[in-house]
Amino acid sequence: MTQVVLTYDPSLGHMFHNFPLLSFLPCAPVRYVPPPIYRYLSKPDVPADGYGRAVLAPYGIRKIEACLKTKSKLRAEVVHPNYLDRHIREDTKIIAVNTMDPLGIGPLTIMFNNCGREKSWVAYEFESLIHTINVLRRNRCPKAKLIVGGSGEWEFEIRPEMIDALRIDYVVQGEMDDIIHILFEGLIEDSIDNSIFFHGFRTTLFNQHGRATVTYVKDPRGRFITRHPFSKYRLPKIEDISTIVGGTISGQVEIMRGCGLDCDFCEVTTRPLRYYPPEKVLEEVRVNLRYGVRNAWFITDNQWAYMLRDPDYWPNREAIEKLYRTVMSQNGVTHANPMHATLAPPAADPELPMMISKIVGAGPGKHVGVQIGLETGSDKLILQHMSRKALPFRVGVDATWSEIVIEGQKALNAAYWLPAYTIILGLGGETDDDIWDTIGLINYMASLGLLFTVTPMALVSLGSLRGNQSLTDVYASLTPAQAALIYVSWRNTRRMAELLAWRLGSDNPILKLVTGGILTFGANFWVNSIERYFRKINPEAGRAIEKAKNYTTVYSKGTDFNKLRERFKEVKSRPAIIN
Repeated sequence: MTQVVLTYDPSLGHMFHNFPLLSFLPCAPVRYVPPPIYRYLSKPDVPADGYGRAVLAPYGIRKIEACLKTKSKLRAEVVHPNYLDRHIREDTKIIAVNTMDPLGIGPLTIMFNNCGREKSWVAYEFESLIHTINVLRRNRCPKAKLIVGGSGEWEFEIRPEMIDALRIDYVVQGEMDDIIHILFEGLIEDSIDNSIFFHGFRTTLFNQHGRATVTYVKDPRGRFITRHPFSKYRLPKIEDISTIVGGTISGQVEIMRGCGLDCDFCEVTTRPLRYYPPEKVLEEVRVNLRYGVRNAWFITDNQWAYMLRDPDYWPNREAIEKLYRTVMSQNGVTHANPMHATLAPPAADPELPMMISKIVGAGPGKHVGVQIGLETGSDKLILQHMSRKALPFRVGVDATWSEIVIEGQKALNAAYWLPAYTIILGLGGETDDDIWDTIGLINYMASLGLLFTVTPMALVSLGSLRGNQSLTDVYASLTPAQAALIYVSWRNTRRMAELLAWRLGSDNPILKLVTGGILTFGANFWVNSIERYFRKINPEAGRAIEKAKNYTTVYSKGTDFNKLRERFKEVKSRPAIIN
């Protein structure tokens, strides 16, 4: 019998033919992506074993499973969403769901869906999953508690009415992978330890200058649960976190937590830096190998901060090299890549991504993918909101932000890295001049033939989004310049789809042609639809888009990056910063 059924949002279990750009597909509107097309493009799903358990699952739910199986006597299983009926039975006590964008109001999804006016596939699949769970609960275990957690929990803080609408009992927030067994045991016994758990949520409020303050908001109904700020259990230390016991999707393994760059719109920076030693990372890689996963995908908020030594964020090359060599030396591992990074370190040390590429065997047919926050092309906004993102450089002293971006981008492409950038619309103090700086930067890099994608995000600041009670006003408030930036961003993604759709992915040649054709058609349809939409709602936006098509800024400031790099090399001998 299964006392605790662990499962996940179905959109997190799609493999999308291993095409990198397709992972955004669940953000798309149901109305414009017909079910047959969506189901084809999202395939294959992660497999299930003969008992309906997920062979591979998102990393977060695997961490919860590991805690329960190593620290608790509760019988827990990670169940594939398609086979919940095999495990939700009369003796089930808890059904826990991991999700990233349950209501379809994530920063990217609202851009795809006219800020909530359209139903997204990710929201549709989540609601369908919850409906299935509730039918099984009603018929088999009406006293079982339904719990939702994961990085998308904040959306229920925006729309708390959806907790009742979906019959969710509790929404759990934050790092719980060292004490989740205590919470689940308390929930089963209807006796939650209030000295460990806080009935409410941790949030970030922003003052008039855009600076963040962390605070705790009490929930009088007790539906939200987070770690108590004064608990005897502080944020988990690495040694308190159990090693996964089951395979993860795409070979996800964690190498560190935290970022430390202090961007004022981001909550990730509030997490203290903690590092997994290479040997502990390798333990999880070996678990994945047992499930046939030969890739290691390093979960990190900023790879270049791994085992950081220098307060100016000069990367610890020796530690990063040791990590990759340790993992790639394991028999069976064929590739490794990071989830997130920043641009300035490769600009400061272009040999760093090349070193990693040589270790993992990257080349023309085997790229390293990474997600990076480009955010803006404006020096003013960088200095106002995220000056440390340029470290070890200093914007306005050593170089402009755009120069740093271009140097970093060139270093990444030279090492066969393909960055997926995000940019932010609506930062405090943003003007049209700042937007045109970003448009010019994107167009200039594209004119050089550099390979990258750019995804525009409105209200990426979760704290700001929590304070916005009118999600449907975002598009209506866009300036013509912002509309042009959205157009340019997706036009560049169309360029990348046309260049790479036929080369990437792991299907056979015929399916590659089919998938590539759908991608190319879809990208053209999307970009053309965006242009028509903006021209329809605002003639000024149409004129701005026309201007943006040929708007390019030429960057020739004459900054000598080689001299800057020589100056920064002296910091390597400084003592390590390890929290």
